This record gives sequence, C-alpha cells and structure tokens, in this order.
Amino acid sequence: MRRPDPIYTNTFRRHWVWWLLLLVAVIIAGVLAWRHFAPVDLTRGEYPVNGTLVSQEDGTIDFPSLKKAGARFAYIHAAQGASYQDDRVGENLASAQGAQLAVGVEHALSFDTTPAAQMANLTKAVAGNWGNLPVAVTLSLYGTYESTPPDKARVAALLNSMQSLLQKNGRSMIVRTTTELADRYALTGHYALWYSDAQTAAKTVLFVQRGKFPHNTALPLVTFNGDRTRWQQQFHVTLTALALAGARP
Repeated sequence: MRRPDPIYTNTFRRHWVWWLLLLVAVIIAGVLAWRHFAPVDLTRGEYPVNGTLVSQEDGTIDFPSLKKAGARFAYIHAAQGASYQDDRVGENLASAQGAQLAVGVEHALSFDTTPAAQMANLTKAVAGNWGNLPVAVTLSLYGTYESTPPDKARVAALLNSMQSLLQKNGRSMIVRTTTELADRYALTGHYALWYSDAQTAAKTVLFVQRGKFPHNTALPLVTFNGDRTRWQQQFHVTLTALALAGARP
C-alpha cells in the first residue's frame, strides 16, 4: 500500500506558482534596493563630468567629500544685482579650489540696476578670484517681472552688456536659465547655455541640472553635457591637475 504524501507536499504542489512568484518578487526587491542604496559613480557613463552649485544657504560644504563622491566642478554663488553679495563666496571658492575642483562663479542678473553696477558688485564679491570656468549669469523672473516679464530687447541689452564687461576682464559667460526663458528670449545660438530645469538638451547647451546630487541631496546635480574630451576642448581645464584661480577660460 502506497504511503500517502505529507500534507505540506500536497500544499506545495497546489501553490508552487505562488511560491515562485514570491521568490521572484523577493529577488526584484533586492535588486531595486541594491540599486537605490549602492554608491552612484558619477564619473562613468555618457556624462562623466558632474558638479554642483552652492551658496551661503547651503551652509558649510565638505568639498573634499563631494569630490570623492564624483564631483569634478563647483559653481559658487557670488552676487546678485548691484548690492547683494553671498556671505560665503570667499570661503566656498577657497574650499572648492583646495579640493582641486574646477570652479566657476555665478551671478544673479537684476533688471533694476545697470550692468556696470552689477559688474562692480560681482568684481568686489569675488575679490580677484574668478575660478577657472566661465562666469554663470542666472536669468530668472522675480517679483513683478513674473507677471510682467521684460521684453526681448531689454534682456538682450542686459546680457550683451554683461558679456562685454566680463570679456574686458578676460572672462567668458554662460547664461543659466530655464528652457522656457531660453525659448522666450531666443537665447539659443547667441549665448552658451546652462538649463536649470532640464535633464537632457542639445549639445549646444553646456550644462543641465539633473535633480539632486546623489551623495548630498540638499545640493543640485549639475552635469556637463558631454564627455571628458569635450570638457577639455570647451574649457581647457583638466580634471586631474586643476589650475586654481589663474586660468582664464
């Protein structure tokens, strides 16, 4: 007489599909958890040159840790308009350069003051330390300009004047703005661009902003829109033995 199979054997036979699905779900969950918590290598892939933008609002920045995490450049907010200067601009510039990151300064454009006054304020803020990347000039709408934006002629005049003043100081300029404002003011083809709200862009755009820096989510992840070779061709700044304040892009 054949011995009857244990109850758990019959149960397994009836429910083996469910056990298999459970096993697959556990494996998928494990893979997703590993991908979420595993270190992100910012120096590999199609866009291996990444960095960030910092200001006094970010507090004290550990730039050596950012470099260890894959950052290769940092932009430092320096000034806004004709009077505001970031309280940490000097500290951040020195710290980022001490960590051997490529460094640039950023200025927020004002529609209410002259380019000459803004340039004087920016020059005072950086105190001779311009870094070794082009100056980023941020174009954004603020206050009443959000509902009543300035026209194209006014924006073009401001940007052209800032670019001319920077060139007289041996500096080049990148316009940091949104894709919407770049279209509104027809900036493409006239200025080097940095999109602050796009993860991908045409190769004519030099930088894109791809969310948060993986190892410090309080900071934005800014990505150079190209590989290391294009970086070198564009800025003439190496990613291994960085010149400090002396280089002029």
